[in-house]
Amino acid sequence: MIRLLRKHARDFLALAFVALIGLGVGGYILSNQRFYLPDWVPVVGSDFVDVDAKLANAQAVVPGQGQTVNIAGVKVGEIGKVTLADGQATVQMKIRRKYLPLYNDASILLRPKTGLKDMYLELDPGNARAGTLPEGRAVPLARTLPDVNPDEFLAALDADTQAYLRVLLNSGAEALDGDSPAQLRQTFKRFEPTTRDIRRITSQVAQRRQNVRRVIHNFQELVTALGERDQQLSRFVDSSNANFQAFAAQEQNLRQALTLLPGTLAQTRDTLTDVDALASQLGPALGKLRPGARALAPSLRQTRPFLRATTPVIRDEIRPFARDTRPATRDLRAAAEDLAVVTPSLARTFKVLNTAVNLLAYNPRGSEEGYLFWLAWGNHNRSLIYGNQDAHGPVRRGQVFVACAVQPVLDTLLINNEALGVLIELLNRPKPAQVCPGQVGFGPGAAKAEKEPEPKAGGAKAEPKPEQAPGQVQDEAAAGTQGTAGTVVAP
Repeated sequence: MIRLLRKHARDFLALAFVALIGLGVGGYILSNQRFYLPDWVPVVGSDFVDVDAKLANAQAVVPGQGQTVNIAGVKVGEIGKVTLADGQATVQMKIRRKYLPLYNDASILLRPKTGLKDMYLELDPGNARAGTLPEGRAVPLARTLPDVNPDEFLAALDADTQAYLRVLLNSGAEALDGDSPAQLRQTFKRFEPTTRDIRRITSQVAQRRQNVRRVIHNFQELVTALGERDQQLSRFVDSSNANFQAFAAQEQNLRQALTLLPGTLAQTRDTLTDVDALASQLGPALGKLRPGARALAPSLRQTRPFLRATTPVIRDEIRPFARDTRPATRDLRAAAEDLAVVTPSLARTFKVLNTAVNLLAYNPRGSEEGYLFWLAWGNHNRSLIYGNQDAHGPVRRGQVFVACAVQPVLDTLLINNEALGVLIELLNRPKPAQVCPGQVGFGPGAAKAEKEPEPKAGGAKAEPKPEQAPGQVQDEAAAGTQGTAGTVVAP
C-alpha cells in the first residue's frame, strides 16, 4: 500500500486537494443555506436558544425560508416554527446565545423587507432595570405588533377621510401629468427651510424623549385628577363666568389700561435690561463682600459707644450749623457753576503740567541721566558764564577761534567796513604776527613791521633773530595755520 502511494503520490495529492476544495465549497454552500452544526462541535458549532413570541397575526411568516430575527438591523437568529394556541400565533425564535439575555420589557415588531411580504422580526431586547425574561416564558402579546396591511389602514378611515384621500390621489395624478412634475419639484424645494427647521425640532424632541414621556404621563394624571373633581370644576366655571361679567362691565377702563400698557411694557423691558446688567455684576460683588461684612461686625460693635457719644454733638451742634449755612451754600452755587465751566480746561492744564514734571523728573536706567541732573549743571555753568560784571551789569565770557587764513579777511573788513570794524575791534584778537609768525602781509604796515625790528630800550636797535632750524620754522608755521584765539567779553 505504501509502495502504491509512493508510486502514485502526485495523483493522490491531486485527489486530496480536489477533495479539500470540495469540502470548502460544500461548507460555504451549507453555511449560506442555514446549515448549522450542533454546539458540541468545536470551533464551527452554533448554540441557539429558543424564545417564543405571541403575535395577533403571523401572516406571511413561513419557517425554513430564512426569515431572520434582527436587533437594530443586525441578524441575531432565525424564525423556527409557527404554531396556533388559544387563537394566538406563537412564533418560535432561534436566537444565538451570545445575544442574550432578553428582558421583561422586550418588544417585537413584525415587518416586511419588501413589498412581496418577505417578513422579519425586529426585536428590542429591553432594559436591564425591568429584569431578565425567564427561560421558557414567551414575549407577551401586549409587547408585540403585527404587520399592518394597506387595506386594514384604509378600512380604519371614515367615509369623509376616504373621500378626501381619493381627491388627494386624483389631484396628485393631475399634478404629475405633463410639465407639472417640474413645478411640483420647485414647490417641494421651497419647503426645504421648513423641513430643515422641522428636522431640528424633531432631533431636539428625540433627545428629550424621556422628558416628553414624563410630560405626557403627568398630563394624563392631571386630566384624571380633574375628571374626579367635576363638581369643583363646575363651580370654578361659574365663578369664572361671574369674573368675566365683571370684566365686561369694566370694558372702558380695561381698554384705557391696555392703551397705556405698551409704553409701560417698553419701559419695564428697558428697566429689566438695565437691572439684569446690574444683577450680573452685583451678585459676584456681593459674594466677594461677604467676608468683609462678617469681619465688619466686631468693628461696628466697638463703634457703638463712639456713635452714642457723638449723637448729641451732631444733633445739637452740627445740625443747627448746617441749617444756618444753607443760605451761604445757595449763594455759592452760582460761583460753583462758573467754576465748573473752567474746571475741564484747568484739569487739562494740570494734566499737561503733570506730564512735563514727570518728564523732567524721569531718571532713565543705565549711565544716562535725567533732565534734573543736567539742569543743575546748567545752573552751575551759568554762574561761571556770568561771573564777571561792570557798571552796565553782568558780562558774558567766551572765546572766538579764527584760522590764520581768515586774518587777512578780517583786516580787510576792518579797513573797508566801519560797522563790522567796530565788532572786529571788540573781539580783542591778538596781532597776526604773534599767532601766525610764518605769514606776512596781514593788514597795513605789516610788511614794514617784519622788515624793521623794534628798537630796544635806550634807543638801541634790536638785532635780527638768528635763523631757526628748518624743523622749528615748520612747527611754528603749522601751529600758525591752525588758528588764533581771541577772548571776547560781551555785556
